[in-house]
Amino acid sequence: MKYIPHISLPFLAPFFISLSASAETYYYWGDAANGSMPVFGASAWSSSASEYAAIPEDTNVNSPDANWVFDYDAHLPVAHRREGIYFNIINQPFINIASLSVINYNYNNTDYISGGSAVAGGDAKTLFISNTEGAYWSIGEFTFTGGSSNRVLAFGSASVNSNQPEVTLGTVNIGSEDAYANIQFGGDAAGVCKMTAGDNIGQDTTMMESACMKYLTVTGDFNIYGNSVVSFNVWNEDTSVAHSENMPDIAIDGVVRMTPSSDGKLPTLNLLNRVGTVSWHSAKPAPGATNTFIKIGGLDGRGNLSNNSQTLDASTVKLIFTNKEDCDFSGTFTENRSDSIKTVMSVKMAGENGKRQIIRADSAFTGTVEVESGTLIIHSSTALGKLTMTGGGFGGIEGGVTVSGAEWFGGDIVFHNTETFFGGLADKITIDGTFTKSAEGKIGVDFSGLDAAGLIDEGNNVFDLITANALEGSFSSDANDDFEAKNLLNAIADFAWVGNTLTVTFSQVPEPAAVAALIGAFALGVAAWRRRR
Repeated sequence: MKYIPHISLPFLAPFFISLSASAETYYYWGDAANGSMPVFGASAWSSSASEYAAIPEDTNVNSPDANWVFDYDAHLPVAHRREGIYFNIINQPFINIASLSVINYNYNNTDYISGGSAVAGGDAKTLFISNTEGAYWSIGEFTFTGGSSNRVLAFGSASVNSNQPEVTLGTVNIGSEDAYANIQFGGDAAGVCKMTAGDNIGQDTTMMESACMKYLTVTGDFNIYGNSVVSFNVWNEDTSVAHSENMPDIAIDGVVRMTPSSDGKLPTLNLLNRVGTVSWHSAKPAPGATNTFIKIGGLDGRGNLSNNSQTLDASTVKLIFTNKEDCDFSGTFTENRSDSIKTVMSVKMAGENGKRQIIRADSAFTGTVEVESGTLIIHSSTALGKLTMTGGGFGGIEGGVTVSGAEWFGGDIVFHNTETFFGGLADKITIDGTFTKSAEGKIGVDFSGLDAAGLIDEGNNVFDLITANALEGSFSSDANDDFEAKNLLNAIADFAWVGNTLTVTFSQVPEPAAVAALIGAFALGVAAWRRRR
């Protein structure tokens, strides 16, 4: 059955319109030849999806105007090996095309070449593997619709570590209605693993065709729809290379947008995907741990953000939000710790000032929380790692947030959902350990435009805002010396410590006449004092 864009996938419509209008759209019609799958030769491509229509022999299909389409309903390639359809990119280190799409992924099996003849029973999983040094792939738009097949699509893995590709994509579109899509960016293993069985336990062993992607950059949005699983395995294996926030392994400039299907199936994004022991190998090798940095321009929609990294030792992943727009996410947000998954996830907010990243999911990760700029609003019922604020804003939602400790150098505490105050409770921040104020100045408490006049009239105007196990640093006994209200309407905030819990009481703003009387009384007092002198 041919793929027809579903109306609930607006991000795919312009793509298919552009394909139909472009004279440089090529449909893959190649089969195994000379022990490989041809990619760059013009004879492997057709100008039609309905039949093979040869393009000129001198056509350069690897050009910025070229749109590559792998439509498995139009032509299911005959593979050169039983394990899958392996597109080994061996002739050229560079790919520079307008788009690449894999659609109608509806087959679990395909024919493959054995003994010079095509035989049935080959696996139809598909891999795009770099097999040359200095590989750099630039693709304007990448689309994988999935289909009825349960086979994985691995994109951007490498034959060995020295062939790891650096990949830049424009917009990414994964999934479609009534389809299953399982894609791995960088495969699921490593080019060099540690032996875990036999006489050479602990020694390195090379795993051919198992190396991962070197870097992944996405300049636009990363869209994931419906019953889709997207997994990242991106890590420069060069031991001399530093991994850091300034040199992230994955950088998505746009927003990761996750959208459920019409029947409620949620997409999943695994930030790390390096699997455990390679069971078919006699040495049972397992990939080593990574310290991965991932920057995204926001997380929006509803889905599952998780992790499937089963490395020999514990890996770490730092997710850095660089929002240029407000984003709101619900579903699952977890490092997915288990006996086999040891990864520790940490989160940092470094977005544009005033932009908010809201995470309504019950967050579950044990790494740190940092807020530098922008505003992070997050929910958790169990303690996240230590919170460190140097700027921006931080707050809870859906009942509040819990952290193991907190240290303040700058920034505001933000209460995003003003409606909770009218229910009698604020989205409180709970600090299981110590709350330390490590800088001078007042901590802003941003009430997000709360009109507290109604709370005063109801007489229900005392709220717990922050509670900690202990207080340290430059806190004073009078909480009003340390906290100041922002974006509060028609009320005055009076802060107070009740034990280690910060409370706020709202009172009426004095009428202008009362303010004038106070000013007048003050002026008279000053005049009398001067006369006595």
